[in-house]
Amino acid sequence: MVFTIVFLTLSVLTGAGAWLYLRWDAAKQAGEAGGAPALPAQERKSKKVKQSVKDIWEVEDVRRGVLVLSGGRYRLLCRVSSADFWLLSDAEQNEVEDAAAAALLQLTFPVQSLVTSQAVDTRAAVEELREKAGELPGALQEMAFARAEYLAAMTQEKAASARQAYLVIPYDTVKGFEHAYGELQARLANLADALAGAKVRVEPLTSEAVVDLLSHLLNRGRAWRPSEAVEAGVMSLYTISERSAVYA
Repeated sequence: MVFTIVFLTLSVLTGAGAWLYLRWDAAKQAGEAGGAPALPAQERKSKKVKQSVKDIWEVEDVRRGVLVLSGGRYRLLCRVSSADFWLLSDAEQNEVEDAAAAALLQLTFPVQSLVTSQAVDTRAAVEELREKAGELPGALQEMAFARAEYLAAMTQEKAASARQAYLVIPYDTVKGFEHAYGELQARLANLADALAGAKVRVEPLTSEAVVDLLSHLLNRGRAWRPSEAVEAGVMSLYTISERSAVYA
C-alpha cells in the first residue's frame, strides 16, 4: 500500500515537472529567436502571404501567346506532337533520328522542354460530331450523338489524361515587346522547319492556352481552366444568361 502511494506521488511529480520544463523550453526558444511565442496552427495559416504567378515565376503579362517576364525576358510556348515512332519502319525510324539530331545541331539558341500530364480536352471533337451528325443517316446519327455525349462527359469529369510535351523558346531584350515578338516568331519558324523533317509538329500556344498551362502547373489535380471562365463571361462587366435575355 505504501509503495503504491509513493509510486503515484512520483508519477504526478514527474508529469508536472515535464510540463513545466516544456513550457520553459518553449519560452526560451521564443526569446532566443527574438520574436513572439509561436502562434496556433489556425492563426499561422491565416497569416500566410498568398503568392501570385508573378511572385513564383516573375510573370508580368501574357500577350499574343508570349509570356512576358520581368527584366526584359520573353518566352514563347509551343505544343509538340509527332507521329508514333514505333509504328514507323526501320528505315523511317533512322530517318527521323537523323533529322532530329540535325535539327538540334543547327540550333543557335537554347530551347527548354516541358512534359506534363493533362486532362484530355475533347470539346473540339464534341462540337464537330454534333455539327456533322445531322448529315448522317439514322443509325450513324444516333451513334455520333452518343459518341459526342460520351466525349463531353469525359471532359467534364476529367476522367482521362495524356502526356503533353512543350518547347519553350526564349529571347531576352531591352527593345520592347514588338521587337521580342518578331525575333521569337523567327526562331519559331526555324525550329518548326528543322523539326518537320523529324515528323515533329510545333504549334505555338495562344494566350488562353498559356494561361491554362500555368494554371495547370500551379494547381495540380484541379479541373478548372481560366479560359473556361473567360468564355463564360467572367471578364465582362455584365453577364446576361439566355433565360434573362429579351428578344424583340
